[in-house]
Amino acid sequence: MVDDERGVRTLCADLLVRAGYDPVTASSAEEALTLSAQGAFDLVLADVNLGGMDGIELCRRLLAARADQIVILITGVPSIETAVRGMKQGARDYVTKPFSPDELRLVVERALAERALREENARLRSELAFGGIIGRSAALAELLRTVEKVARADATVLIIGESGTGKELFARAIHYHGARAGRPFVAVNCGALVGALLESELFGHVKGAFTGALGAKRGLFVAADRGTLFLDEIGELAAELQPKLLRALQEGEIKPVGGIDTQKVDVRVVAATNRDLRADVRAGRFREDLYYRLNVITLEIPPLRERPEDIPPLCEHLVARAAARARRPAPVLSPGALEFLCAQRWPGNVRELANAVERAVVLGGDVLEAADFAGPASPRVQAAAGPDSYPFVGMSLEQLEKLHIERVLAECAGQKGRAAEILGINRTTLWKKLRQYGYE
Repeated sequence: MVDDERGVRTLCADLLVRAGYDPVTASSAEEALTLSAQGAFDLVLADVNLGGMDGIELCRRLLAARADQIVILITGVPSIETAVRGMKQGARDYVTKPFSPDELRLVVERALAERALREENARLRSELAFGGIIGRSAALAELLRTVEKVARADATVLIIGESGTGKELFARAIHYHGARAGRPFVAVNCGALVGALLESELFGHVKGAFTGALGAKRGLFVAADRGTLFLDEIGELAAELQPKLLRALQEGEIKPVGGIDTQKVDVRVVAATNRDLRADVRAGRFREDLYYRLNVITLEIPPLRERPEDIPPLCEHLVARAAARARRPAPVLSPGALEFLCAQRWPGNVRELANAVERAVVLGGDVLEAADFAGPASPRVQAAAGPDSYPFVGMSLEQLEKLHIERVLAECAGQKGRAAEILGINRTTLWKKLRQYGYE
């Protein structure tokens, strides 16, 4: 609050304190500039008629030093034209003397609300540009800078990361931040379908190509023409389909199942895997030429345990999202709950964290404590325990996997699709493991 009349300064400061603000006063423009240089202020109220430098020049200098500084001018009725001139210099608004407490409070509230709305819109635009990827760690910031560069190119990208790290989010960010943003983004899980079904899904089929092919069907390569095709779990691709995918990538053409003629397609391919494809190449499970064709640009997403700084903003976002789904007000995460969540290793990464948060929001109260995440009904959350407290030392890996699958299935009330999502595997793999352990 800048005014050369002590009574006006005191009155305005008192009104602002009662309105919930923390005002600092200055008796001259020069003093205001000194205070502003020492620390940022949310808003500056300045009288136009000051001794020495006037409020218009003060406004110009404040905005030259900080373009987003909010300045509101105070003026007498005869000098409204001067106030308008100040607004041309960048002042946000003005209030005329004499003013009521409500008038002053309203003009301040309105200016601050407008800025908050602009900042929120900028945040939402940033999230949209990167597919809703949330975090503040240095590792994530560096990864997003790489995504920006990769998006501008048109090369094939291989995204590597553990299950639940959000590989599809990064694939979408590459697509929607690049030149193909206005065209389709088509995703397929290579582990969800096998053999002829996946071949038909990718390349389409002609009528009569196989039993049940009552009509022709276009494949996902055609559906993604001039856009992006995301091949998730590419390491699960059957050996007989690998040469066909290689041809599609090299020649830019596909042949439908049962068809004779090829069809040109213009598709950018982004693939993802949680497997070590180089080890699969050495073992003969994955074609070396296809690996190098996919691995033009590699993005490696670090697991959540290596970037704990991302957990607090992620939790804030996940709590709000889960509350909206549950149609309830968003609860508050206590400091103890945040500390507990940041201490976990999260083997299922962001997907596991999201599941834990959703369960706590549905079952917890207005304030979420550590106990809401560490209760007996939360088997996925593991405390950072030392080796002496680890209860599974005497179990084989197969026994431990069987026990873990049983517990996750129990948590999901037997819903295998949900259990597969939490476990980070596809439903086909879950069925295979259940048969392996003797379940019908």
